[in-house]
Amino acid sequence: MRYFTLEELTKSATAIAKKIDNTPTKEIQLNLTKLVDNVLDPLRTVYGKPIRVNSGYRCPKLNKAVGGSATSQHVLGQAADITGGNKSENKILFDLIKSLKLPFDQLIWENGGAWVHVSYGPRNRRQVLSLNQK
Repeated sequence: MRYFTLEELTKSATAIAKKIDNTPTKEIQLNLTKLVDNVLDPLRTVYGKPIRVNSGYRCPKLNKAVGGSATSQHVLGQAADITGGNKSENKILFDLIKSLKLPFDQLIWENGGAWVHVSYGPRNRRQVLSLNQK
């Protein structure tokens, strides 16, 4: 983990506000490390600028509090929602992840590019989706 920390991958304003303990287990920490080592750090190296994690690991209670899917890879420490700061930078991140052929499971252009969801797990299907929430 060169550019990212466990703290930023587990930090949550919702968890703080609702007093939810979002401390990851050792297994979750290992999954987060794999996500960073295989996807986020290589992406950051090529991108050449900071990337902010909007949402990383979410314990089940936190995931429910933010309205996350019950099957979300965030709960396993296998996913992160990232941003370069705006939609145009997010488009660059999204396209880089695809073009670098990084071993991701899902890459999702979310909410019109407000953030990019990327996950890394045992399957790494390289599934690319676009979700526009209301």
